[in-house]
Amino acid sequence: KQRDPSRLVHCEGASKRPDDVNDPDVYSRMYIDFDKVIATATDPELKMPCMLAEYSHAMGNGPGDVWEYNMLFDKYPKYAGGFIWEWADHVVTVDGVQKYGGDFEGELTHDKNFCCDGLVFADRSFKAGTLEVKAAYQPMFTEFDGTCLKIRNRYDFTNLSACEFFYTVEVDGKVTKTERVALDVVPHQTAELPLFIAPIACSLGATLNCYLKKDGETVAATQHKLETALPEVAQKPLATLTEEKHTYVFSKHYGAFESMVVNGAEQIAKHARISAFRAPTDNDHGSTVYWAFINIWQGENLDRDFNKIYDCRIENGVIVVEGSLAGVSRLPLFRFTKTLRIDTEGKVEVTLTGKVREDAHRLPRLGFELTLPAESNAFRYYGRGPIENYCDMHHAAPYGVYESTAAAEYVPYVRPQEHGNHMDVTLLEIGDLCFESRQGFECCVSEYSTAALYKAEHTDELKKDGFVHLRIDYKSSGIGSNSCGPRLQDKYKLYDKDVALTFSVRPKN
Repeated sequence: KQRDPSRLVHCEGASKRPDDVNDPDVYSRMYIDFDKVIATATDPELKMPCMLAEYSHAMGNGPGDVWEYNMLFDKYPKYAGGFIWEWADHVVTVDGVQKYGGDFEGELTHDKNFCCDGLVFADRSFKAGTLEVKAAYQPMFTEFDGTCLKIRNRYDFTNLSACEFFYTVEVDGKVTKTERVALDVVPHQTAELPLFIAPIACSLGATLNCYLKKDGETVAATQHKLETALPEVAQKPLATLTEEKHTYVFSKHYGAFESMVVNGAEQIAKHARISAFRAPTDNDHGSTVYWAFINIWQGENLDRDFNKIYDCRIENGVIVVEGSLAGVSRLPLFRFTKTLRIDTEGKVEVTLTGKVREDAHRLPRLGFELTLPAESNAFRYYGRGPIENYCDMHHAAPYGVYESTAAAEYVPYVRPQEHGNHMDVTLLEIGDLCFESRQGFECCVSEYSTAALYKAEHTDELKKDGFVHLRIDYKSSGIGSNSCGPRLQDKYKLYDKDVALTFSVRPKN
């Protein structure tokens, strides 16, 4: 299709490009969004194959938009694929610290850490984004509807008979069934395998896991949640509440526990608080001005926030807290009601409901932040893992039971930033506490506070404070790749106005 070359616009990054909603020459641009990919794929006047010069940018924590682009490449034959910028971080390591633009004497021009934009770290080690790309590129996809497993061959030239296929059923983190199946599926075709799995009785969850191996290496892995029959949980009688010191001490001023002594040991170092900030990723740069105190006019000042408690009372044996979250000198961002029901065995059922201000910018995250003693470093959970994962970057993070530590969760991005999130968590055991939720929550365990991560520009500037920092979140925004790539899709942004989170915390058995 002929186009006026004087109108072609070549630019890298959504934040640098002009509005192109009605621009007929969007086909010439890098980092076009999903709608424009579909438009080119279905344009009858465009006869040639399509390939995106760049469609995703791998800087820092990310990229988070690779999966859906590849689903479109897979759906539309006209697309030959695209390129990710770029393979490896570019740094100079000095005394064990990775340095970037602006760190060297005599530099007349530089682009700060914009050279740290690799799909792998400078030493070629992997990060979550690396494995997300592997999942998006893998040569097998599967679908399961409860009675039939569909197995699609994404290879161009290889029959799946050249590979070994097997599936497992995993219940509460333990494999209960394994079966190998000989496949004969030619490229780009789908096999149907009759497979009925009745609802499974379990306490955490059950999954169907599919694997494809070639030459001894796992080249593809998919997972499907199975229908389960979770046991009913009977409520225990309410505990007797007083305003005197007990095993749990609740502060009416802060509307939160300031002490939880379990098995003779203190489990929290500071009272829990509601917050919405995360240490911005390289891909969050376009939103940081709306979240943090960058200037006096724009941001919600979420890096300088407060919980205001309007009322704290006991109703029918249940603690009820009315409050709000706001950045300093800003209107309340989130008005909430929190209830805490404590039973005779020390289990606290927490319900958080509230409304986010209508004109608020999308949030980085929203939930509880807890500060725990250093002894609470190790933890165990059921959810997505073992690598960090987010709503747009979780396809290489299957459901399962995992064990980790706050130290192991740290990801050494060249510029310290948000890391270590886990989605769909229904069980978290940390210290002598156990957090549970059938709704599921997102969680993050770190040796570093959000403030420390936000302040540091290099890894050697990152300081531990001697505590373990835990988040129990309603949701987090996605990652994307907008450090240079396309804007984060709206469906991955935390725009929710009505918030409801329910979980419980109890002494670990």
